[in-house]
Amino acid sequence: MTRIDVPSETLVVEIGKDGLNIVETFMQMSGMDDSAQVICDICSKPLGKMKDVKHIESPETITIAVRNGFKPEQMLKATEDMLKGQGEKNPDDLMEIVFESWKSIVDKSETPWALCEDCYKSIQIYIKKR
Repeated sequence: MTRIDVPSETLVVEIGKDGLNIVETFMQMSGMDDSAQVICDICSKPLGKMKDVKHIESPETITIAVRNGFKPEQMLKATEDMLKGQGEKNPDDLMEIVFESWKSIVDKSETPWALCEDCYKSIQIYIKKR
C-alpha cells in the first residue's frame, strides 16, 4: 500500500434566501493510501480505489466546461427529487438558485476533480466548445 498526498478543500456553506453561500474555504493536503475509496465529484458515483481513478480534471477545466454550458443533470435531478420529497410545491423556483450556487462553488474550486466515465464524456463536449 502506498501513501499519497492529494489536494483537498473543505467548504463551509450556509443556505439563505438567495441560495447556497460559501462562508469559508479551507485548503489542505490530505494523506491517503492508494486504496482509498473515491466518488465522482459531479454525480457521486463510486469510482473504486484512488489508484484506479481514470479521469482527473483540473478545476480550470471544469470551470471552462460550466461556462460553456455544462450542467450537472444527475445532481440537479437528485436535488429536485429531494425537494419534491420534502413537500416543496415549486421546486423549479429553487432549482435555478441551486444551479447558480453550484456554479459559484465550481468557480472557487482549487482542487482536481475525479470523474466517472459518464461525467467525463459529458464534460468533454463542453470543454471542446472553445
